Amino acid sequence: MNTVPLPSASSLRTDRPLAFCLALLIMATGMLTGCQKDIDPKVPEPIRTCREPEGNREYLLYRPSSYSRDLQWPLVVVCHTSFPDSPNQQIRNWTELAESKGFIVVAPKLRGTKRLMPPNAATQIELQREDERRILAAVQHARGGHSISDDRIFIHGWSGGAYAALYTGLKNPEVFRAISLLQPRFQSGFLADVQGSIDLFQPIYANYSSSDAITGRNARDCVKWLREKGTTLKDDGIGPARAAETHRAIEFFETVIRKHPFLRIHAFPAAGDNPLKVRFKLRSSYEPTAYQWTFDDGTQSPVAEPEYVFPAPGTYRVTVAVEGAKRQYDHRAVDVDVPHIRVKGPARPTE
Repeated sequence: MNTVPLPSASSLRTDRPLAFCLALLIMATGMLTGCQKDIDPKVPEPIRTCREPEGNREYLLYRPSSYSRDLQWPLVVVCHTSFPDSPNQQIRNWTELAESKGFIVVAPKLRGTKRLMPPNAATQIELQREDERRILAAVQHARGGHSISDDRIFIHGWSGGAYAALYTGLKNPEVFRAISLLQPRFQSGFLADVQGSIDLFQPIYANYSSSDAITGRNARDCVKWLREKGTTLKDDGIGPARAAETHRAIEFFETVIRKHPFLRIHAFPAAGDNPLKVRFKLRSSYEPTAYQWTFDDGTQSPVAEPEYVFPAPGTYRVTVAVEGAKRQYDHRAVDVDVPHIRVKGPARPTE
């Protein structure tokens, strides 16, 4: 019988440093050339560990096997709670849905998502601001490397992750089309600095089990606060609100895409030296077939990007009505500070 000789002890000692160095080189090359990869047996593609360049902070990303740069893909940001939850555990709750439904999911590593004993409000708000930076940097980095639809970016928070999802989502309605909360932890003092950013047309979903003695009360307080602010809220307090119940959030996001158009009014300084002259533009999830802009003094304009000279510094209401290809009509209104050109709102249009 032919046999293969075993290596001698001396050859093992000689080859080991070389093999070890080669392994280190391969690992370093993989880290330098792209995201590291982690296998999830439920799906064909790996979970990638990426670093955004702004702060060199890690986030996880799953991209479905059907991904193609020829299409624009939805993006869902998922916010984890505290131990034993983690970005890895949270993203694994979403990979099968991402694969079957066709969306990209990212899970940043967060700091302000403690579940039971969060710090005082001032400290927590600072942690949420840091998480906001982490989330926005991860979104920006993911958008730079993938074909992502600008008007189909969503954010979801489970339990303590609701602090980050609600804070970042409400402060950045121009980025996040809708917010989903699952059995949210909540304290109104943690949202003290979001008042001027709330978009009353940004859909928010609260899925929770109201019968839970502790977290159910938190969730009810959250829903009450959102309702008092006049937000577009879907209150789903019948549960079960488990971390793996991700399909409910996706069903909500799909409904948002079908029934809640994304419309944002933007204002810019117009060409020239007049600081009271402002140019307006509407960013929308569909292409309007007609526009009707109305300014504070009743002046109207039917053009897509009108320019308007305000009479004096101050705050003015600007409204736009648009018609879509299916003859649907939508309205948006904002308050604009002139000459600083700061947009507040959207607000509910005056009937």
